[in-house]
Amino acid sequence: MEFSSPAEITHPPDQNNQDTIDEYLRSITVEEPIREDLKALVRADLNKIWHYDRESAFRELLRREWSTLDSEEMTLSDPVGNVTPLKSRYLFNKPTAFYWLQSAQPIDAYGNRTQTPRILLAAIYEEWTRSHGKVKPNIEFGHFFATPVRVTSTGPETVSGLIEAHLSLCAQASTLASLTGVNGRGGESIYPWMASQSYKLFPLFQSIIVIIDDFQRIEPESDGMVSLRKFAQHRTVLVARTHSEEGLHHTISLSKLRSQCPPLNRPDVDEREVDIVRVSFAAAVQSITDLEMQERYVSPWCPSEDFKLDGSICPSVPRGYFRLLARNPTTWADTCIFAAEKHGYDSIDTSYSIRRVLAGLKGIDCPLEQEPFGRWWKRD
Repeated sequence: MEFSSPAEITHPPDQNNQDTIDEYLRSITVEEPIREDLKALVRADLNKIWHYDRESAFRELLRREWSTLDSEEMTLSDPVGNVTPLKSRYLFNKPTAFYWLQSAQPIDAYGNRTQTPRILLAAIYEEWTRSHGKVKPNIEFGHFFATPVRVTSTGPETVSGLIEAHLSLCAQASTLASLTGVNGRGGESIYPWMASQSYKLFPLFQSIIVIIDDFQRIEPESDGMVSLRKFAQHRTVLVARTHSEEGLHHTISLSKLRSQCPPLNRPDVDEREVDIVRVSFAAAVQSITDLEMQERYVSPWCPSEDFKLDGSICPSVPRGYFRLLARNPTTWADTCIFAAEKHGYDSIDTSYSIRRVLAGLKGIDCPLEQEPFGRWWKRD
């Protein structure tokens, strides 16, 4: 095996630019057959790609669910709301819901308040991954914050009204779950998440909500990029307890958040009746992530062995091989190499992995890193 020209080695790619890294990798010439010592390196690299591809598929799912498409949007147009089987998946496996008030909804060119600013997902996702520290976040079966519930002009306008509506949505979801098999009971459904042991309405979801009542864009920095970290630190939300704590192992307290609270600025709220604080996006995400991890530590929800891994976000397998082979990184890597040896090393994943390994042997690091959800956003 060899590189296509010596110039490629003396002029390594910009490791902060994925486009130049990809261009560099494509320029590498691969000779067959692959040596045995390199196969071990390729197998290890394919293992990394397996995890990277799964997160990419998960992010794409979130991107679609947090879009402005009517079919993918949750709305609240009255005091009780309506949970359909199709949209019930937005409530399962979620630690909390974001309620998006009219006052925070940008108006589009047609005068409608229907657009969900993509920076919300981007900033929340970055804070969510950061809040886990060195622990990889759980990305199985749609586990993330619930897609924002857009409150329409006829929906609740007060915090108390939102809490009542949230408890109503939870009650509807619980009823659907009891009828169709979620939480481990029997039942059948045309929707896979409604008849699977892998989906659950978390007690924490019923106990706490986040309210977006103001939205202001953040100006780009001198490099033309918008910092997602600064957006999360400087933009605020409301975090409120619902006082419905059935199934929780710890009583929820917002006392730690009060030390970093800016003014509430909600004349409709009587703080003697509603336990609520205003904090940054970053503080809200960190606090709720901590609450969820605390609950999982005491009583982790462990579905049966067959339902621990979400096969829908696993990478594809070479043509002609069983999809089940993608449910394990080692098995998938072995399958890719076996197929390559039989049919040629031109499959996307195997070819890409070989080139990454060859670059690494020349001292060129080509990291696998997820890009922010927008080209003009940066993490810090």
